[in-house]
Amino acid sequence: MRKVLVFTLIVCLTVTSVFARGAAEGSSDGSSKGKVVMTISNQQNEFIVGMGNSFKEVGASLGYDVQLLDAQVDPTKQLSQIESAITQGAVAIFLEPCSYDGLTAGLKMAHEAGIPVFTIHNGVSATEYVTSAFYVNVHDGGVLKMQRVMEDIGGKGDIAIMTGTTGQDTTNQICGGYEEVLADYPDVNIVFTGAANWSAADAAPLAENWIASGKHLDAIVCNNDGMALGVLPVLRTTGNVGKIKLYGLDGTSEGLKAVKDGEMTATIYVDAHAEIVQAFEALEQIQAGNTVEKEYIIPPVLVDSSNVDQYI
Repeated sequence: MRKVLVFTLIVCLTVTSVFARGAAEGSSDGSSKGKVVMTISNQQNEFIVGMGNSFKEVGASLGYDVQLLDAQVDPTKQLSQIESAITQGAVAIFLEPCSYDGLTAGLKMAHEAGIPVFTIHNGVSATEYVTSAFYVNVHDGGVLKMQRVMEDIGGKGDIAIMTGTTGQDTTNQICGGYEEVLADYPDVNIVFTGAANWSAADAAPLAENWIASGKHLDAIVCNNDGMALGVLPVLRTTGNVGKIKLYGLDGTSEGLKAVKDGEMTATIYVDAHAEIVQAFEALEQIQAGNTVEKEYIIPPVLVDSSNVDQYI
């Protein structure tokens, strides 16, 4: 009897472990509507991590077997992940691309295999192989933010711009919004521009070098909250909080807290969860035999001290 009980306990623990591991990875028990693979550019900031969590939660709640993969900002790795999803017979591929031009071969393969590809947040050049794109209009977010910067510094002064990964579509879109506004402000001097790759870890030393240069700065404008939060400790240690205005983009929980605390002047709220929800809604339409739109655009919102409590 003891042997039977021990054996039964081992089986139960093993089964429990398998199900727990499946839940942790966002997978189902095999009775799902099919596998959906999402490959994201990185897990270096709160925004992308939150997007990945939304993918797992929403997909699992709808009955899909979901798998989240991290490309670690490597187009070659992301291309391999797309090819693996095709081999596994995924019913759809969700792609938050780390490269604008470097994934065309994989997208073409997925298209030829009849697998819907949804780009999330970032775009690619090979749109002919993309089923639908889901994104917040970050170009308009860049416009909103730079307009606010101009208001805050009186349309003249010295600023620094900290960008995401060079060449990435989202970086280009946000900075395009900045440029559109700055074209009307010839008295604004861009003292520094540098890429911190969406990461707080890369942002901190860049900000340290800028401030250590001794050059005057009225504002540091960051392409995302993650980088702004990397700049913030540098402003604190150098006594520049409030003296150098700080701006982010994404509306992450930590970014919103910094706005509420008065350490960040403003951010742009980007609803990654809505991007994921709409993508799964489109997949459900395709599974039902319906057609879907080529683009789904979510508007950005400027968040400052006047409305931050609504978003927190």
